[in-house]
Amino acid sequence: MLDDFKEEQPVIYKIIKNSVKNNRCAHAYLIETNGYTKKNELALSFSKYLLCHNKYTNNEKCKECKQCENIDKNIISDLKVISPEGLWIKKEQLLELKREFKTKSVSNDKKVYIITDATKLNESAANSILKFLEEPEEGIIAILLADNIHMLLDTIVSRCQILTLSQNQNKTSNLESLISYKPDNLDDYINNALNFINNVEYKNYQAIIDTKKMFLNNFVDKNEIIIAFEIMILYYKDIINIKLNRKTELFEHKEMNNISAINEIDDIYKKIKILLNIKSKVYINANTNLLLDKLILEIGDVKCKI
Repeated sequence: MLDDFKEEQPVIYKIIKNSVKNNRCAHAYLIETNGYTKKNELALSFSKYLLCHNKYTNNEKCKECKQCENIDKNIISDLKVISPEGLWIKKEQLLELKREFKTKSVSNDKKVYIITDATKLNESAANSILKFLEEPEEGIIAILLADNIHMLLDTIVSRCQILTLSQNQNKTSNLESLISYKPDNLDDYINNALNFINNVEYKNYQAIIDTKKMFLNNFVDKNEIIIAFEIMILYYKDIINIKLNRKTELFEHKEMNNISAINEIDDIYKKIKILLNIKSKVYINANTNLLLDKLILEIGDVKCKI
């Protein structure tokens, strides 16, 4: 239950308790999970607290609560958990959610749905959930989980109350939890991906001549290429932390401060969007050489101080 997170996530714990206690719940919460390994358990505990008639926050009392028991057994219609089917969350899953939530609850004044990995919404699903968020129905509360909110549509982010979880202490473990595939030699992938993107930053368009040596020789199949793109996206996100005078969450690379200095924060956001767009093309087996050329040219078009 919610009390399990009182020590590990004290800020979020207090926000959740106060919002429910004072009946000031938002219609949608976007939880930036930062690699927190118990993110799904926290979201479920949040849901139980919202739906519990007695507003219990600990497991001992939950044993006396039929509502909490039904949630644990997954036999309650007022809670829906949506996870990726394969690589993506699909529009059909959101349409099914809307159909199920059309009828008013007979046992509660609230219904809650959790999207466990909102960054895996495909384009049509993202547009579908956006419409759901734009026209919120009374008593329906959304909980979206995302390790990196910068990978979501700005229009989705702007319609949610953002809650940021404290990160795990081990940065490598954090990073491993954020990427789609888990190679044995993750450190090598990190070094190769960061060396490539730093080279692009410094050499600009001339980095095209180094793509074979610095990328194609190191990332061969689709899974490896996707890992590289995800590492580069997360790297830029950590550089945003430097721009905002925050601690880095995932990386301690020697070039990070230099890359931060030669970019404005808006430039970094643009580069993240470029990487996200080109990464989406990897899934459809687009030509890797052409994708890398496009990446270098588009990043080169972003204003740089060098």
